[in-house]
Amino acid sequence: MPKHILLTETHHPHLLESLPALPCTWTYLPKPTPDDVIAHLPEAHIWILRGAIPVTEALLAHAPRLEAIIRPGSGTDHIDHLALARRGIQLFTTPYANAAPVAEYVFAVLTLLTRQIWSAALSLQKGHWERRTFLGHEVSTLTVGIIGFGNNGSQTAYRLAAAGARVLAYDKYKGGFGGYGIQEAPLERLFEEATAVSFHVPLTPQTRDWANREFWGAFRHPLYVVNAARGEILSLPDLVHAIETGKVLGAALDVLPQEPPTSLAPDDHKALEYLRTHPRVILTPHIAGLTYQSEYRLAEATRTLLRTLLEAH
Repeated sequence: MPKHILLTETHHPHLLESLPALPCTWTYLPKPTPDDVIAHLPEAHIWILRGAIPVTEALLAHAPRLEAIIRPGSGTDHIDHLALARRGIQLFTTPYANAAPVAEYVFAVLTLLTRQIWSAALSLQKGHWERRTFLGHEVSTLTVGIIGFGNNGSQTAYRLAAAGARVLAYDKYKGGFGGYGIQEAPLERLFEEATAVSFHVPLTPQTRDWANREFWGAFRHPLYVVNAARGEILSLPDLVHAIETGKVLGAALDVLPQEPPTSLAPDDHKALEYLRTHPRVILTPHIAGLTYQSEYRLAEATRTLLRTLLEAH
């Protein structure tokens, strides 16, 4: 009997078009409700999902046949890993597929911030012509602290180093990765030397609200900030305080504590309203890793994983 595949949320046509050639049946739910998921989980052997559905112990109770989950991409903070382990369910990701566009995003928004391109464009939209107001700094003059040297962090570091920036990289869980213009460094050295910082760490109990008032206060120099990792890593009210006090010169946030931010806590909502209109803040709707090319790579990597799993059985 062929394995049954459940696909939830939106997937690239390349993945969907490959399914008829594989020894499986499938159900595709591009815009599932919670009831839809519960209704179709009992027959699923493999579940392919993106990042919008929390995978909890309660939800997995409806999936007695589930053997594996494939998560195109890398973030798995919405998945209860202990619940998977208790049920013997394997978890697979495709961490390389969208690292390049994340790196491009960080490089692009750092350029927009440091050269004041974003501020200058907003000013001109209002009818002002103020060339000398928007003198900026070149990316090559920055000392960039990369926090987390996984796939996204390393790709970002290589691009910034190639552009001439001085790159210091910190990773709590790995070492021996220096070279190619990148210096492995403890967090204390980033605090002492960095003039820009980019986050590339997963959301864990240790990283939740990590970038708070105390964190920003530890930096010796005013700096630029990019977060294309997870929104909950960074306290929005404390970022506002850091901007108002001059510790943070500009920020680009591709992720927020809630996405979309429809029911934020009052303090977060107030901070977000401040950030939305600030000329030195760039907010984007979680698009850093999202390109036509990366979506295709995610689909191809998922197809390869799926075929391997099906052939193993």
